[in-house]
Amino acid sequence: MAGALSQPHQREPRDYRYKMVQPTERTIKRLFALSGNLCAYPGCSLPIIESAGTVTGEICHIRARSAGGPRFEATQSEAERNCFDNLILLCRSHHKVIDTQADIYTSEVLREMKAVHESAAGRPERATDGVFAKLLLNDLQHIEITNNTGNIAVNSPGAIQAHTINVKTARRSVTVNPPLGTIGADQQQSRYVQYLIKRYNEFASADKTRASKFHYGALSVNIESRFGAPWKLLPIENFESLCEYLQQRISKTIVAKQNSAKGNRSFSSYPEFLAK
Repeated sequence: MAGALSQPHQREPRDYRYKMVQPTERTIKRLFALSGNLCAYPGCSLPIIESAGTVTGEICHIRARSAGGPRFEATQSEAERNCFDNLILLCRSHHKVIDTQADIYTSEVLREMKAVHESAAGRPERATDGVFAKLLLNDLQHIEITNNTGNIAVNSPGAIQAHTINVKTARRSVTVNPPLGTIGADQQQSRYVQYLIKRYNEFASADKTRASKFHYGALSVNIESRFGAPWKLLPIENFESLCEYLQQRISKTIVAKQNSAKGNRSFSSYPEFLAK
């Protein structure tokens, strides 16, 4: 995901949040105890959390949590991607190393690294491990970027890894480029969704019996509320249900009902759209 900022504008800072599924606190508590509070990379003595409380380690996914990430396995479920067996604690430097050289640091290598380290450094869980688990999850969830003027990479090998990014800027807008595995990143699916949205807006705005003024952006807001994210950032798995929702909204308009009464269709199917 890239953050491209517009020209300066006097405006209060705004927050933009994008969330993904994360491991449970119970899972990270167990992971921390078995890490012995040390990076799992062989020979590394860096702590995961320093005695002063600074979080210097990171929760790493052996098989990436999203399409396009290092060692991604499409057949894994979200639960499997965030389970204990798919996670390892590493210092920030070694996290970058394994993700930028995924062809060398395969999932098999990382699982063996994890097993060897936990066998040597692991210990029983302590009550305080729950606190450390929360710190690690907070670090995984939250990265704050202030007045960035370049690009921000998310879920990219060797880049900053996070579940939530807060972008605080006085500039007017932040442009979010959809990551791999989302509807917005697929050119054909994206074009079809835009076609359906345009068709709905065309039909709905033509309804002269409306009690209130028509707003062209209302449908996008409704999609985000219904599916939990802007449509471009939805996983590809949501494409079919999103299209069904948009087609139903079109079919409920007066113009579409009039077309149906005349035997005319109001939109093309996805295969038909691609064939044009």
